[in-house]
Amino acid sequence: MAINCPSCNSACKPTIFSTHLNTPVEIDICWPCHLIWFDHLESTSLSAQSVIDLFRRIHEHRADSRNIVSMNMRCPMSRERLLLTNDIGRGGRFSYHRSPKGHGRLISFVQFLREKSFIRTLSDHEIDSLSATVKQIRCSSCGAGINIAVDHACTHCGSPISVLDEKAVAKALADLDAKTNRPRHLQPPVLEPYAQSRPSPVYRVDPRTRTEPWVETSPSSGLTDLVLTGLAAILAASLH
Repeated sequence: MAINCPSCNSACKPTIFSTHLNTPVEIDICWPCHLIWFDHLESTSLSAQSVIDLFRRIHEHRADSRNIVSMNMRCPMSRERLLLTNDIGRGGRFSYHRSPKGHGRLISFVQFLREKSFIRTLSDHEIDSLSATVKQIRCSSCGAGINIAVDHACTHCGSPISVLDEKAVAKALADLDAKTNRPRHLQPPVLEPYAQSRPSPVYRVDPRTRTEPWVETSPSSGLTDLVLTGLAAILAASLH
């Protein structure tokens, strides 16, 4: 049975993936909020192929309107407030919201990719160089706008400015293709395409009520999502 998204309260989309043991696992995804609900231990059971499949699905929804994620979310089972949790994995630090009763956890696309070592944080030098051509970007984690001329992290959720790590993705693809004997060559650009990417809708949050969801404003003055732009470049270069 589908659950409702803890952020926007709309029905999540149950989606079937496979585990390391090639058994099916159903996870719940809210595409407008870019959030995934994992029941207990489901996240660690996903196969490498499932992570690549999730890449594709995220890319397919790249033109969808994007909600800014609420900072006040409740467990879809117990209705208790989800607890913001910081963790560390092989790829570094990542965060998610967990059920205090152990029912599961809610994680954004970008934090999931960070957990799987596909995301890296831009250095201050890279951000300063990028700000010469791009003044505002969209937080890949919560959807809020970031003025990179002033801020080096999202003022709504605190997430650092991140991009897909093309080396990590290349290694994952190489490992996957070694099992299927399908050689691929991955040479996606790193920062250059971001200034030229297609505008995305703009979202703003009332600073007085940061726990509230979102208000969509003018879609004509677009924001660049560095992770989605990098994902598009990788898919164009290697995933056919």
